[in-house]
Order: sequence, then C-alpha cells, then structure tokens
Amino acid sequence: MLTKKEKQILELRKKGLMQKDIASKLKISQPAVSAFENNAHRKIREAKRVLDFVSVLKLEVEDDMQ
Repeated sequence: MLTKKEKQILELRKKGLMQKDIASKLKISQPAVSAFENNAHRKIREAKRVLDFVSVLKLEVEDDMQ
C-alpha cells in the first residue's frame, strides 16, 4: 500500500510539479521527494506483477480495501 506521502507526491507530479517544487511545497528535501516517488513506483510495479501472476493462475482476489 502506498503511504499518504507517496500518494501526495504522485498527485503533485500528476499535476506537473517538479521534484524541487514538491520539496518546497511539502517542506522536505528533494532527495526525500525522489525516495518517496521511487518507493511508490516500486510498490506499483510489484502490485502489477502480483496481479499478472494471479491472472495467469486464474485465482480470485479478495478486495480488502473495503
């Protein structure tokens, strides 16, 4: 699951903000923004791999987000 900060940074990137601008807005360092962004992308890639694997095995997935 993405953390609140990871989601926040991805939303700001979606709006077109650069990492340095996000860092300034959130009052954190640019390397911290980069780390949060990289972690979010890694988690998303891993989730996609799991879903692809589940699809190949034709397994049912429970939605625990409710």
